[in-house]
Amino acid sequence: MIMVALHFPMSISNIELLNGSNYKKWKGDIELNLGILDFDHVLREDPPQEPAANASKETKDKYLQWHRHNRMALICMKKSMTDAVKGGIPDSENARVFFNSIADKYKVSDKAETGNLMNKLIKMRFNGQGSIREYIMQGIDTAGKLKGLNVTVEDTFLVYLLLNSLSDQYSHLKSLYNTQKEKWSLDELISICV
Repeated sequence: MIMVALHFPMSISNIELLNGSNYKKWKGDIELNLGILDFDHVLREDPPQEPAANASKETKDKYLQWHRHNRMALICMKKSMTDAVKGGIPDSENARVFFNSIADKYKVSDKAETGNLMNKLIKMRFNGQGSIREYIMQGIDTAGKLKGLNVTVEDTFLVYLLLNSLSDQYSHLKSLYNTQKEKWSLDELISICV
């Protein structure tokens, strides 16, 4: 119990305030922090029934623990959002209901998300700033997110797309790729570019 008290304030302070434009990051931070604190079960489980007077100590303790964790999860969520956002969410004494109400406010349609990710992938251009490896990994990450939305981007297409999005200083790589018979994997592209 002492460990929870020591880590809980640090945990809240690491969560960026939900302000309306950072929901995905906020959600991930909340889930991570509640998981570290072992409070995340209240986001998945129904509250236990109030135990009968003759219930076992274990049953009573489980009931009290769930309600304590639920209360702390609510505090964590409410302390990590701006007042304007908090005012737009229906209040609830159940952390799961509250968390799901927040999710409902920030739902993005799969079609819109797919369109945004496709545009991001197609419009990617490496301008020479930063690491080429990181740039390629961003493209792979975007393709992975599309796969999560049931849009498969084949590796060979992604290699071609990423090669063609490189600046002119990489024109020799484009020529090299186009003159070889075999196609490069994403790992080969990274190792050749770095």
